[in-house]
Amino acid sequence: MFERRLKIFLLLLGAMVAGLLARGAQVQIVQREYWRQQAMEAMKRAHFVETSRGRILDFMGRPLAEDQPCIDACVEYRAIQNPPDEEWVKLTALRRLHARIDGAYVNAGKTQRKQMLHDELDRVRVDVKQMWETLARISSKSPEEIDAARDAITRRVEMRRRYVWYHNFQRAAARQAASHEEVAAWKRWVIEGGTNMPDVDKFQITVAEQLEPHVVLPAVSNETQNELGKDIDRYPGLVLRPGTHRFYPYHDVACHLLGQLAKVDRQDLDKDEKNEKDELRQYLPNDQIGRSGVESLCEPALRGTRGRYEKVMGDERIVSSQEPVVGQDVRLTIDVELQQQVQAAFESAILRVPHKPTETAVLHGAAVLIDVKTDEVRALVSYPTYDNNEFEEQYAKLHDDDLNQPLMNRATMSQLEPGSTVKPMVGLAAIASGVLGIDEGIECTGFLIIGGKTYRTGRCWVASRYEGQIPSVAHHPIPIPHQGHDGNADGFLTFSDALERSCNIFFENCGERLGVYPLSEWFYRFGLGRPTGIGIAEARGLLPTYRPLPASVRHRFGWFAAIGQGHVAATPIQMANVAATIARDGIWMRPTLLAPLSAESSARPATRPGALPDSSDRVDLHLPPEAMKAAHDGMFRVVNSAAGTGTGLVNGETRLEAVKVAGKTGTAQASRLRVRKRDENTGRLVLDAHGKPTYTFLEPSTPDNPNLKALWYRGAGNEGKDLNHAWYIGFAPADHPQVAFAVMVEYGGSGGVAAASVAREALEGCLMRNYLTIATSVEKQRAPQ
Repeated sequence: MFERRLKIFLLLLGAMVAGLLARGAQVQIVQREYWRQQAMEAMKRAHFVETSRGRILDFMGRPLAEDQPCIDACVEYRAIQNPPDEEWVKLTALRRLHARIDGAYVNAGKTQRKQMLHDELDRVRVDVKQMWETLARISSKSPEEIDAARDAITRRVEMRRRYVWYHNFQRAAARQAASHEEVAAWKRWVIEGGTNMPDVDKFQITVAEQLEPHVVLPAVSNETQNELGKDIDRYPGLVLRPGTHRFYPYHDVACHLLGQLAKVDRQDLDKDEKNEKDELRQYLPNDQIGRSGVESLCEPALRGTRGRYEKVMGDERIVSSQEPVVGQDVRLTIDVELQQQVQAAFESAILRVPHKPTETAVLHGAAVLIDVKTDEVRALVSYPTYDNNEFEEQYAKLHDDDLNQPLMNRATMSQLEPGSTVKPMVGLAAIASGVLGIDEGIECTGFLIIGGKTYRTGRCWVASRYEGQIPSVAHHPIPIPHQGHDGNADGFLTFSDALERSCNIFFENCGERLGVYPLSEWFYRFGLGRPTGIGIAEARGLLPTYRPLPASVRHRFGWFAAIGQGHVAATPIQMANVAATIARDGIWMRPTLLAPLSAESSARPATRPGALPDSSDRVDLHLPPEAMKAAHDGMFRVVNSAAGTGTGLVNGETRLEAVKVAGKTGTAQASRLRVRKRDENTGRLVLDAHGKPTYTFLEPSTPDNPNLKALWYRGAGNEGKDLNHAWYIGFAPADHPQVAFAVMVEYGGSGGVAAASVAREALEGCLMRNYLTIATSVEKQRAPQ
């Protein structure tokens, strides 16, 4: 019996051994290559290779933004962790001890070596702490900002670890599905979740980023390199290595338009669904992303694609690689030299000072130049500016400058009352709606008369400025008496006359006849009250109908909106596009900043008759040809006739004298300037008892009493108490338009002076660069009238 049991046991034992030998043979011989590959896969470490961002070029191909070589201050990840990785601290301490020339550690006894290691560990920790303090000091960053950078790097590496863990899980799940095995519990946890979730961080997954240095201070200066480099042994884990940084060759020119880069935040990571399965395109913490302007608009094209290569641990050979793809270049419609010239015009704008010679001053404002044929924006200027290369260092100062607000892109975000620049739209709307005849005259007595009742508000500018100084303010005696025509008596102005003389009474009557709702709709059709869709941040502006209108005073909103006052506001880009729309005889086109990389212009969609501007890039507003002819005639006379309000645009000293310009001035009433109070020591806002900011009102500058804090905040009028924003819109040449423009000068007084001086410089710049040409007599004869 015993022998029988022993035989059975030996047979079972032999079967097990045979099975093990068979399995060993299968693994060692049959599946040898498979398991070798699996072992290699487990030992592989993927390394990323960063790419370069694409360039931003101007219309002529000049670089406005590009990546340039630099030196970055980097720190090993294990030193970035807080506290530093203990194993790394020990290895660093041992490396230091072994590197000592005296060989004290190598020759010491066991007990002494243990004490020396203990002391060196403390020194490494102290040096790491001092390293972070030094990096904060030399970079002018606060310790909190340095800690935030370290946290971002930590999140980046942990995100990478989880990514690798998840893909390992996917591969295992795929193998399991192929073998038709039951779904494992860990897979159910990933899919379904639950309370008994494993801690992913406990899995022994090591990625290459855990063993590499990471950028803490990008693009450090030569002085910083020298300071860190001479004592680099004192800073454990610190490495100075080549990198790239974003550089803006024209510094402050077009800074608002180009925008900035910033580190990705949680919201960016959450929105990055498109790239969630592509680790080479996926955003990681501490990556740069276009935050504003063209850098943001063209982010998908500019950012490029990382490269990667794989190595097996312990082997320096690269087993696989994928080259990085450099970001695409982006070409703008902007001419940077023209932009620079127009920007400089705000630094020497011409002012007319009562009883004194004309003077120049630095003024705030915006200017936009548009190619009439293509609606490509040639210049988009906002002043004041800042150096884009110093944006990060200067951000706090720029942000807290409540007085000058240099961060605001006034060309697209400043929404102000447009004043009389809306009058061409109002007259065109009235004629197109059938409430005004093309040659119909409206009498201007100097005061608004509706239904036989005279109103003291809404006076014509002649009455406002000269009442009591001349015998009569009726019938526009200033600057030369009006003479009637086309069956109208003297003082009865037609649409063209009213544009020429900027008569408030005429257009207030048009507003009354149209009604506030139809007037608002026409403003909307011309592009007011909504973003143009240019692609960068812009304000929508304001229309009267955007606010509740009490029935008892509703008509008055139409009166004042018809002269660009009250509940109507527009941005310079909107008003430039209004000028371009009028220049094209009522064809609205969406302005564009992006040009094809070749010099050829991109094609435009076909016109969609009757459609609102929101639905197409090109829309025919169906304005009567005779109305358009009257608008062009009136705007031409604004600039070129003795009675025009915008004759200051052209002078005989420049080539612009040979170009016939059509324009419209605007003088919009402005409120007193107030700024938020800040503590002089801390820079923090001063709040009231309810936790709201407090304000202080500034006195405007006058020739006799300049406000040194805000010389650009100027009072107009004989006593310097009038506060007005200045506008000037128009197009040139008047008979065959090529360029349209809008200029807005904050607290610039009359639009025919300060804004005209900027517009003149802008058109001179267009002449210099052939965006505006002087037609020959033959060409003028062929040009449409």
